Amino acid sequence: MVDDTVRKMIREVLAEELKRAKAEVQATPGVREEAVSIGSDADLAAFVAKLMKLAGDSKARREIEQGRVVFRLAGNAQPASGSTPAPAPIGDTVRMERGVVSERQVDTMPKGTRILQVGPQVKLTPLAKDRLRRRGIKIERTG
Repeated sequence: MVDDTVRKMIREVLAEELKRAKAEVQATPGVREEAVSIGSDADLAAFVAKLMKLAGDSKARREIEQGRVVFRLAGNAQPASGSTPAPAPIGDTVRMERGVVSERQVDTMPKGTRILQVGPQVKLTPLAKDRLRRRGIKIERTG
């Protein structure tokens, strides 16, 4: 019972923070959002091909890595409201430039992740910090 109450309070705080973070992203000049519709294997393959092409362009790759290009699911494939962009894996390092890191996001990080690099605006929930500590993942703040 107490655990449920605490979880509910955490979810409420998290929802408020996510709402605030989403408003910041939308108000941030220079951030471009691209809607992505993935409803089939063909859609997924097309998106991966697009990402590979963007990765070949150093300027586009840098914009994605720095969080100036944000991909959002479009249409009916929309994630739950208030969701945060997924962490971007780079080798044994996962990077996030904005939003809130939750326990669930930590659980979806690839095995072998050793470092979580977070931008100055990124918030980490207490449960996420605990999960990172248990998995031995170091948190690094970027400027």
